[in-house]
Amino acid sequence: MLSAVVIAIAISTKLLGCGLPSILFLKNKTAGMRVGIGMISRGEVGLIVAGVGLSSGVLTGDVYTTIVLMVAVTTIITPIWLKMDYRKEVAKIE
Repeated sequence: MLSAVVIAIAISTKLLGCGLPSILFLKNKTAGMRVGIGMISRGEVGLIVAGVGLSSGVLTGDVYTTIVLMVAVTTIITPIWLKMDYRKEVAKIE
């Protein structure tokens, strides 16, 4: 349950924090959302910080596992989601 909540928060904060400003600055909803989607992925920095937190005793094993799962899921879904989004555009053009 905690993992699902953390993953949902990780995705929504990137979409809102990166996608929304991009929509406003680019004045293009599609391009702005692509920026937000592209920023969803979280990687090595999160893993390094989580590893340091675990080794120093600040994080429990459950929290560390949740962070690792969030990094894995967001890293996997980002290119898939972008590919689906670009396919929609190609379908519109054809």
